[in-house]
Amino acid sequence: MITPMKKVTILCLEKDKETSLETLREMGVLHVTPLVNPTGVKLNAAKAKVLHVRKALEAVPDKSNKESLQVEKPVETVHELLSVRKNATDEISKLRNDLLRFESFGNLDPKSIESLAEKGVFVKLYEVDAGKSISVDGEALVLPFGKNTNGMTYAVISRNAPVSVNNAVEMPLPSLSLAEMRSGLENANAEIQKVEDSLEGLATSRSQIVSELNSANEELELQEVAGGMIGNSCITMIQGFCPVSRLAEIQEAAKVNGWGVREEDPSEDDLVPTLLTHKAVAKPMQFLYDIIGIAPGYREIDVSAVFLAFFSLFFAIIVGDAFYGILFLALTIVARIKMPNSKSTGFSFMYLMSGATIIWGVLNASYLGLTPEIAPWVANLDLVNHSWCPSSLKSAMEWIRDKSNMQFFCFCIAVVHLTIAHVWNVVVQVKRKSTTALAQLGWLFSTWYMFFLAGNMVLGQKVPEAFRNFFGGPTSTPMIYVLIAGVVLLVLFSVPVSKLKEEWISIPMLALNIVNNFVDVISYIRLFAVGLSGAAIAESFSEMLAPMFGSIGGLLGAAIVLLLVHALNIALAVMGVAVHAVRLNTLEFSNGLDLQWSGFNFNPFKKRETN
Repeated sequence: MITPMKKVTILCLEKDKETSLETLREMGVLHVTPLVNPTGVKLNAAKAKVLHVRKALEAVPDKSNKESLQVEKPVETVHELLSVRKNATDEISKLRNDLLRFESFGNLDPKSIESLAEKGVFVKLYEVDAGKSISVDGEALVLPFGKNTNGMTYAVISRNAPVSVNNAVEMPLPSLSLAEMRSGLENANAEIQKVEDSLEGLATSRSQIVSELNSANEELELQEVAGGMIGNSCITMIQGFCPVSRLAEIQEAAKVNGWGVREEDPSEDDLVPTLLTHKAVAKPMQFLYDIIGIAPGYREIDVSAVFLAFFSLFFAIIVGDAFYGILFLALTIVARIKMPNSKSTGFSFMYLMSGATIIWGVLNASYLGLTPEIAPWVANLDLVNHSWCPSSLKSAMEWIRDKSNMQFFCFCIAVVHLTIAHVWNVVVQVKRKSTTALAQLGWLFSTWYMFFLAGNMVLGQKVPEAFRNFFGGPTSTPMIYVLIAGVVLLVLFSVPVSKLKEEWISIPMLALNIVNNFVDVISYIRLFAVGLSGAAIAESFSEMLAPMFGSIGGLLGAAIVLLLVHALNIALAVMGVAVHAVRLNTLEFSNGLDLQWSGFNFNPFKKRETN
């Protein structure tokens, strides 16, 4: 459920501001909303500190085989090393550019040229664009030396005085000889390597840097909260949202600290955070919400239990293979053993997904795409082949394995899923005393009509006799009455009369939305298509490699190929879950509920974990 919130305003003395903030942070009950845009010198300093420490953390590797380097202030040491590396990198860039420009002159030494000038022999270096020729005004020796990045290079040698040169650009003498440049390049590269070794040696100090980053983030959050408060020289005010169940904690703290506290219900204009309180059965859903980054709005509906139930089914159908489910389960158990202190929601989620996949794989006798013709032992895993299996279960398994039946089953999932959405929305709108509840009833009628229409168009199925008898009329068109009733309800009640002037465009758009309702039902067949494609890939490769099973070498080669194929198949299945299973819940189902997922998580001002 979505936890009810109260809007809380707290007044305290300006001189007690820091103490009050520390108290609130220790309590961890208030989701603070800034009253003004946070600014200030302290806030800017806190931001700079976070960036400073984060840059140091990014520069230090997680693990290293280098000898550990112990320092008192790892963050400052890292930045000193980064400064050395930057200087060396800049030096390398400069030296490389100079080498590219002057290396055509061989062992050029500017000191030798300066020495010759003192004796009356002038040597000037020039660059000439490709395709142009150099000329001199006067008596001089022109020596070509080759190409550089800008064109041809020349040396012009004259006595007594430099001569004028045409069609060329004079090159200033470098500060170093080419030999010194190459030596400097080697030294700079060695300096960088030394820095890299030192950074790797600081890997053991990473936890200390992480702790310092956590402290810097806490200080930043404190300054953001402080900067968002308003007040004067005497009194200051902070505002936020608190779960109703924890209001007593603020009231008690107010008595102790001398605060003034005002509590009120959030207004329609307030941006209220969402805090989901899950029942035990739906707790794993929070793990998925966190992964895909969604949350229902404060005034929306918590659909966690339904979302989780159908997502488990979608996951099982898309992945489909019992052995894949066993692999997921084994990896989850190993990860749980390796990380005993981690939150349990992620592991519970994977236990549920793995279990659902195993059950679905067993029902479909899907084991790595192997068939009894390829691997006879697979027949022993098929429950249909055992006499102790109930006949009703055998019939259900045989029915679901038929492709046409599976497609129809997907349409059944669609109509049930969407029916839950629309019926739920009807209940919500009735509670809100809104006439749009009747429009949701119209969408419910439309969805059922589209269900039968999809069955007829895709599978060629007729409307069941029971429905024809119930609705009466010609046997070929009884369900049209359901659609007509739905359309009438939609036209009359989709837009409340009070909003008809502003939202009248919604009525002509109903035609498009009704077509989209059909698309919503059809879209659930993606479960069949994606699940079938994965099974087909596995089965096809198993059949192709079956002739290799006769020898040890062939069996080993086939095993390697199948390992790669199944790894790819699992990756594609996971992508299919991420795209299709999530979409069917967050788009098709959520549209039926008018659920926009517009919320943001309750994030109280509190002490953060430093481990």
